[in-house]
Amino acid sequence: MRPDRALAALDRGLKVSPQRRLELIKEIGADAEALQEELERRGHRKSVARRSALARVLPSSGALAQLEAQHAPRLGRWVRAAGLGGGLERVGATAAAALAGASLLTILWRQNPGAASTLLAWAQVVVVALLSSNWIRTAKRLWIDGILEPEARRVLRARQVGLIAAAVSLGGFGAAWEGYVALGALDASSIAGWSVLGRATYLAAIGLGTAVIGLFGWLILMPRLLADAKCERRIAAFLGRSVRPVGVSPRTTRRP
Repeated sequence: MRPDRALAALDRGLKVSPQRRLELIKEIGADAEALQEELERRGHRKSVARRSALARVLPSSGALAQLEAQHAPRLGRWVRAAGLGGGLERVGATAAAALAGASLLTILWRQNPGAASTLLAWAQVVVVALLSSNWIRTAKRLWIDGILEPEARRVLRARQVGLIAAAVSLGGFGAAWEGYVALGALDASSIAGWSVLGRATYLAAIGLGTAVIGLFGWLILMPRLLADAKCERRIAAFLGRSVRPVGVSPRTTRRP
């Protein structure tokens, strides 16, 4: 393995949070640099010293597993110690979706049975369930696993944005439709018209409330998501600098 790829391979193999991964890679890189300089002082060529230094400081598969266990989030260690790791994300996401959807359906039915029976209301229930499931999946990977890969981060963020937009759209479309029905009902019966208009207002409020809750829930995750993205950039920058063998000074030109 080329020396400039060794730390990159370690970065890909470490299943810990970006912050911990950055710390470990920099620490191992510093140890490799110090050992390489020592080997060069003993007469080894730079390329040989670099390979030998990396071979000594890079952790084995067993040591890698120990590092991952040691630097896992505390909540994640507790979950695994309790034997709850397997299928936790799927079970948690399903339970959150069912609870959120059932709660909204109950609220709709108690406040206005007519609104709860519409197709748009059921669609809003599905959106609320999916929002809850998406949030739980993201939170579990951040605070229990400690790892949220950049690609998964983009997918989950795009899904959250799409569901928030869907909630607003359903609320607006539902309000517009019920308002249109209310205009026709006002000609026949003012009581029926005002009832339909009340459903329109209620559906709009549910859509807006769902969007606000979904956005607020994502904002709770934003500090950690931004910190992880920053660490990923720092790791990429560090590995980019590590392409030049350690100990080699940039070429300088002398003045004539």
